[in-house]
Amino acid sequence: MSQYEKVRFIGYAVPTTPADIVAVGDPNGTGNVAGTYRAHDDIHADIATRGAALKNAVDTARAALPDEETGVLNVFLAPEFYWHGPLGPYVHAPGEPDPGDLILEHLGKLFPTDEYPGFLLVLGTAISAEVADLGSLMSAPEVAVRNTIVRALGEGWRESDGPLALVIFDSLINFIKNCHAYPAVEVRNRAFVLGPGDLDGIDTEFGVRELTTEKYFDSNEDLLLWDVTGKAVITEQMAAYPILDTSGGDFKKKPDDPHALFRMRDEGGSAGPVVGVEICLDHSDHRMRKAVARSPWPQRHDGLDLHLVPSCGMQLHPQSVAAHAGGWAFNCDGQYALGSADQSGSPQTGTVGSVPCAYADYVGAADPGYGAHTQLAWIATGPRGANPPLSGSADAEFHPALDVDVVVLPVTPGSGFDECFAGGPGAVHIYGAAKPLPLRNPASTVV
Repeated sequence: MSQYEKVRFIGYAVPTTPADIVAVGDPNGTGNVAGTYRAHDDIHADIATRGAALKNAVDTARAALPDEETGVLNVFLAPEFYWHGPLGPYVHAPGEPDPGDLILEHLGKLFPTDEYPGFLLVLGTAISAEVADLGSLMSAPEVAVRNTIVRALGEGWRESDGPLALVIFDSLINFIKNCHAYPAVEVRNRAFVLGPGDLDGIDTEFGVRELTTEKYFDSNEDLLLWDVTGKAVITEQMAAYPILDTSGGDFKKKPDDPHALFRMRDEGGSAGPVVGVEICLDHSDHRMRKAVARSPWPQRHDGLDLHLVPSCGMQLHPQSVAAHAGGWAFNCDGQYALGSADQSGSPQTGTVGSVPCAYADYVGAADPGYGAHTQLAWIATGPRGANPPLSGSADAEFHPALDVDVVVLPVTPGSGFDECFAGGPGAVHIYGAAKPLPLRNPASTVV
């Protein structure tokens, strides 16, 4: 019997997009943006401000939950790009502390295990880059050429319409894709996970509370095209993510490796739920679905219980959901709302993008161009096969849109919040607030 019989999902729907956005294309679709990054110049001050806001959100949720509760796993998810610096990525020189390590150490202090029992915390993602000589990188002729071309195309698109605008946009996207193939700098995008107890690999014991996972699929809009204030930043056309080999599956072998599948350990040392954290565009590339099919599961009944998608510009797609029958898929996004503006802040049920689900939106009061959402779906039948188009493959099927109690709680911004976030304080969405949902026992028979 698993230690956890029920599960509750909590999302911090806070916009994590840049400030002063200038759209190039549809920024909620295949578009890109110019703008500027709100962040402290001092990385320690930046981490402290963002960490305090995150703790405020978690504590807001925790205060709304029952005081005495056993057997319930609280899964908390924050969006992609929650953590970043004034250049976009936190930039560090070789030999300097890794920003990811600094963030994880700080989070461990903010969220001690004994104060957050029963909480699996996925605390957003951070972008970082190791650069030997930042001045040389930013002044390099190849960087100047990339940035000049992209800005010219972006501004040209904004001044055009009709067929010419389509031609310019296609040229922009193709140019950025080619730049990704020849990056000037490697950028990492990592999610931070803190467990309620020990976390392990699927077939490897870690016995740690903290781990990270990493994104591999670079979109056209993960970074700015240019900074509207004239500041030199690391742009989309400069960067690419590290290549990740998932041909043999996606099991984590070390707590800090880039892979995405891990297992919670129940009290007494028994195997607990299997969790996969899939960051934004990796979901569009069916990373978890391929991983489930390719990975060498130790037992026939093994599979993915909790499919978690922190994002900034993504929602659940039926072709990509990888959890097995009785499992859950949960998305927390920092870029856009799923429903209409008049539904903002009011929990909804329905089918969104062919996924029956419960969902809730946040729209910035000061600027409705900023949005965020959370989305929860319950899987009736897991997917079959790694690649949706192939004969014999089948997408996951879902239970009807959930009849679940959802509580939406406003978040009061703390000191310095507006110096790091442009879209408002966000809201906390709690799914299963009073009535937690069933958490499938990993040892039961796969349907």
